[in-house]
Amino acid sequence: MERAWQELAPVSWVDSSQANYDLLPFQRYRQLPFVDIPYDPRREEHWADASRIADFVSWLPTVESGERSTVLDIGPGDGWPSIPIADTREDVRVIGLEPSSRRTLICKRNARRLNINNVCFLMASAMKMPIADESVDLVTASYSLEEVTDSQQAMREIYRVLRPGGFFRVAYQQWDLPVQELESVSLLEGDSKLLFQYIRRVREPRLERRYTLALGMDGPGAVIHREALITSASEPRVLGETRLDPGSPLGPNLLVQLASYATSSLAVELRRWTTDELITDLEQVGFSEVWGTLHSGERGRVYGREQIAEDVEIELRDFNVLAEEIGVRAAATEGTGMVTAQRSLRDF
Repeated sequence: MERAWQELAPVSWVDSSQANYDLLPFQRYRQLPFVDIPYDPRREEHWADASRIADFVSWLPTVESGERSTVLDIGPGDGWPSIPIADTREDVRVIGLEPSSRRTLICKRNARRLNINNVCFLMASAMKMPIADESVDLVTASYSLEEVTDSQQAMREIYRVLRPGGFFRVAYQQWDLPVQELESVSLLEGDSKLLFQYIRRVREPRLERRYTLALGMDGPGAVIHREALITSASEPRVLGETRLDPGSPLGPNLLVQLASYATSSLAVELRRWTTDELITDLEQVGFSEVWGTLHSGERGRVYGREQIAEDVEIELRDFNVLAEEIGVRAAATEGTGMVTAQRSLRDF
């Protein structure tokens, strides 16, 4: 499929924001907990997200009355986790750094709609941050560090902006594919285009290539896209996408039909890590202490799933307390789901 794509729809290699996030009208189908919809204890993904917010906040330093800490959030998408962090800690200043112009605009709109005033959003790359040296107490990244074209340069920038003693807390996709190669496709409706995406994931070397074909919203290409979307509903799924098996009608044959109607063909290549590799990379850029912990979001998800299965009624106030406890405990427990890196105090 990758060879066919390069032959039938020669690509422009771009960054992740251009290849994906600038094209999508919203994130998570406008179902972001807190940002788009209120927390609901009957939904396990809300337990996951609320627990992770508590985790992130737990890394903030204790400050004197009247002082204010600064959080820098890398790649907030439509405002998560920047906006919930700001709401949880009104005494902090949160900066969301987002490379996509569309996502940055939506972040600002969401913050205004929710009347969250201690958060601001900047459109900029994590590889060159418009942030002063040693001015940030906590940097957060939720599945966004791996979307940066040069992740090690982004790590150097994170190290630069952190104050000595400050923390970087990152959630990431652990690269533990069950097979050497995994292929999938997605048929999406963008803001003004229909999108056909093909994703190739490789276990070793650890990388992901994502190809995107943009089509008009009407005409023959749109008809083919709609029929393929219907077909995809009965195909097997993997990682939230449609798995591309040999002989699938959503493979090269579909590409042949769509290529002549494409308005653009984009591609991005991204690096992935195991936990040990991410720890090594962070140590190489200068972080003095780097360690893995349990994934607070997954711990929250499991707990929520159990309560939902047992049909336990939980009030929102109790949900907030329980999710906070799960997040703080997971953040303090050794594991491999998330990583914390600290800049040395010796830099004072």
